[in-house]
Amino acid sequence: MPDRNRLSGNAAAFKNYVSREFDKVVKELIDLAWAEGAPTANFLWESDQTLDEKANTILRGLSDTLAQKAKALAEDAVRSEAEFYEDDDEWEEAKERMDMAGSHLKELLEIWIALAAVNGIGRGELRVLISRYLNNPYASPLWKGLPKDVLKWGRGYGKNILEQLAVIGQDAIINAGRRTEWMNARENGAKYYIRRRGSSYDCPDCDSLCGYPIPIDTPFEWLHSRCMCWAEYHYDE
Repeated sequence: MPDRNRLSGNAAAFKNYVSREFDKVVKELIDLAWAEGAPTANFLWESDQTLDEKANTILRGLSDTLAQKAKALAEDAVRSEAEFYEDDDEWEEAKERMDMAGSHLKELLEIWIALAAVNGIGRGELRVLISRYLNNPYASPLWKGLPKDVLKWGRGYGKNILEQLAVIGQDAIINAGRRTEWMNARENGAKYYIRRRGSSYDCPDCDSLCGYPIPIDTPFEWLHSRCMCWAEYHYDE
């Protein structure tokens, strides 16, 4: 059976990995914007097809790298103790969600780069500002006066993007472990399982399914992002 502690530890380690890769990609994209000289106040990725394609390639590379790392960490928690539950559709869905987060990062950096051009700020100073105000760009002096709806998605903006990427992968890691545990319990003769809460926060959805027998042929499902429920498997009738 999967090692639950190792699974949780690998999910936590994934967030650190995301942070490192995120920082690398931010630097790559800023350097790309300066590749042909200092950008202008009207900077848009799509105004230069070659530039836009290169930016998209960098962001697709980020999604690919993170999805592969998440899958490797899930497999590592299972190791040779169980057959790994592998659903390509689920991993592809995780990657598509990472792609969406990447598009938000591209939009965010587009604004930062244009503001840097307006204020005569170079890429080195810009990287420092982005790092400092990642959680809330509106707190940056560069963003003062911009309408609050300049970004049309999410909350927390920069932090939200990094958190999105981390949570998407962490959910995929934990869910793969849960599904692997369920699959192997079924193959080893379990008759049913009882869903148990793994956290204490209020969750009517989780509460409604916990505490009673569920036939083993019903796959264990996570109900929401960061769901901490787990299954207690029973081999008696």
